[in-house]
Amino acid sequence: MHKSTKKGALFLLTLMVAVFMGCTKKKERVYELLPPDPEMEKDLTELAISLSVNIENTSGATAAEGSRKVIDNDLDSKFLIFSFDPTFYMQLGYQDAVRIDAYTLTSANDADDRDPKDWQLLGSNDQSEWTTLDTRVGETFDARKKTIRYEFANANKYKYYRLVISALKGGASGLFQLAEWRVISRPQ
Repeated sequence: MHKSTKKGALFLLTLMVAVFMGCTKKKERVYELLPPDPEMEKDLTELAISLSVNIENTSGATAAEGSRKVIDNDLDSKFLIFSFDPTFYMQLGYQDAVRIDAYTLTSANDADDRDPKDWQLLGSNDQSEWTTLDTRVGETFDARKKTIRYEFANANKYKYYRLVISALKGGASGLFQLAEWRVISRPQ
C-alpha cells in the first residue's frame, strides 16, 4: 500500500472510531456573574432625592429648559436661566450622606458666553454650615456639548452638594446655560 493511502486510511479509521465512540469536542463553559466591584467609581447623581436652584427658568423646573434638564443625563437638553446673578447655585440633596470627590460639567449647545467660568462646589449636612470642596476660576469649554471632569480630595460624606456659580464666560450677568452636571464617588 502506498504511504499516502495508508495515512488516509488511518485518518478515516480514527474518525470512524471517534464517531462510533461518541467522541465530541463538547466542553462545558461556566460564566459567573460577579457582584459589582466596590473599587469602581459611581455616578451618584441619580440617587439625589432633590435638585434645587435659587434662580429658575422662567417657565419652571419641568420646562423644556428648566432645572431638571441639568441632571437628566441627556447632553441634547439644557438648563437655561435668563437672569444670572453671581449668587446663583444648583444643589443636590440626598436621603443619606454620600461622599463625592469628582464631578462633570457639560457645556450646552449654543452661545459659549453663557458657560460657567468661576464656581465653587460646597458640601453640607445641615444646609447652614458649608465646606468648600473645590474652587475653579477661569474655566472654559472649547466646544459645545463638551464634558469636562473635575476631581478633588474629599473623605467626608455630605447630604447636600451645592455648585455656586459666580461668573460666566460672557460676564457676571445675562443668560446662563448648562447641559449636564454629574457627581461622582471615586474609590478611596
